[in-house]
Amino acid sequence: MTDSRTISQTLAQFVQGVETNRLPARIVELAKIRLLDSLSTALAARGLHVPGTVLAVVGGNSGPATVIGQRHTLPAIDAAFANATLVNGRSQDDFMQKSHPGALTVPAVLAIADQCARSGSEVLAGIVAGYEIVGRMYLGAPGMLPRFRASGVAGTVGAAAAAARMLRLNVAQTANALGCAALFAHGFGEGFYSGTNEVKLNVGMASRNGVTAALLAQAGATASPLAFEGEAGYLRAFDGTLAHAADMTRDLGNRYLIEETVYKECPVCIFTQTPIVLARTLAPQFDATNVERVIVTSPELTHTNPGFINEGPYETHLQAVVSARFCTAAALLGRAVEDYDYYDNVGDPEVIALGKKIELRMRTTDRHRVDVEVIQGNGVLRASGIETETLFPTADKVIAKFMRITKHLDWLERDRIVETVFALDQLAEIGSLTALLKGPAD
Repeated sequence: MTDSRTISQTLAQFVQGVETNRLPARIVELAKIRLLDSLSTALAARGLHVPGTVLAVVGGNSGPATVIGQRHTLPAIDAAFANATLVNGRSQDDFMQKSHPGALTVPAVLAIADQCARSGSEVLAGIVAGYEIVGRMYLGAPGMLPRFRASGVAGTVGAAAAAARMLRLNVAQTANALGCAALFAHGFGEGFYSGTNEVKLNVGMASRNGVTAALLAQAGATASPLAFEGEAGYLRAFDGTLAHAADMTRDLGNRYLIEETVYKECPVCIFTQTPIVLARTLAPQFDATNVERVIVTSPELTHTNPGFINEGPYETHLQAVVSARFCTAAALLGRAVEDYDYYDNVGDPEVIALGKKIELRMRTTDRHRVDVEVIQGNGVLRASGIETETLFPTADKVIAKFMRITKHLDWLERDRIVETVFALDQLAEIGSLTALLKGPAD
């Protein structure tokens, strides 16, 4: 019998049915790991410019939802906005199917969980649902890149899914939330070339718009049943075709995309992580006085990612962290590439000089391999790897990262936060966790 449900109805059925006690244990564990990683990057980003800009706009509002690292609470849509810019603020948040799912969905989940006093088990369900829909929005429309930014496009719908699950919307309401969010989807990557911060705000607005879509659906807003596959729908708008439509729902409920999420040790673009890893393996043999040129060969989607080919001089932190030249040179020279503050040193003269010797090549026949080749007067150094293969998270890795990047927050009860996150499915109300995330009293 042919399934007559539309894409939005099929996805809504999945979202509405996600229950922590029915999920495989490995998926529940991954949801906890992803939550802790998002909290770590958000807390470490406290005081950065972009979240501060958001709080300057919405900080006068008041509501039930926690802002990570702050005492003041906000309405759910404002808290999702602010927290998304915090999670994404250091460029050190997780990555899956060309999006930053943690920054998009965790703020949406926590905002509604605070508003509705949901349990830890429901929070985990919301995270799993949100990650899944973020990924499937890209799988159905991979042609969105590089014209559109996947985090803003796919992420808006994923945030709506997460918020809909937390609001306990029924299938029809959830389908309306997803359809509204598909219309609200937006974003492009020009800011990665200029180093301006609208691309960071895009992540915040995507989470905010997703929460808004779910709240509107709860209040009675409707969306076309063919929001995704219709003649003027999401797929034709962002992909120009229905060729990948089936990938949006294939193996739904069997293949969990949260398993395909990677994390970042270094506070840089995901596409410069692997060149850094490879360059660091070559650094002990690297001779800056004897280098003739460096060749970095990467897949097409990596090479064409906005900002990847940025050349110096660099004017902003963001221009540097997305640049393969800057990041590869810094790693070869043994710079502190794991430290966020290092990338403020955009004029590092040795890095700039070496960057001018780096040639970036695009490979169209292999979608995953990255090669770094250093040609020196006394020989050639080579390192190759599968993009992101070293970046799959474990609990130990994420806990160590959390402790490392938040160590300057002497008021933070780090051990209690870790314990609470990993016992989240036993938590009766999320307030026990969010209370630990508030900033110090003035």
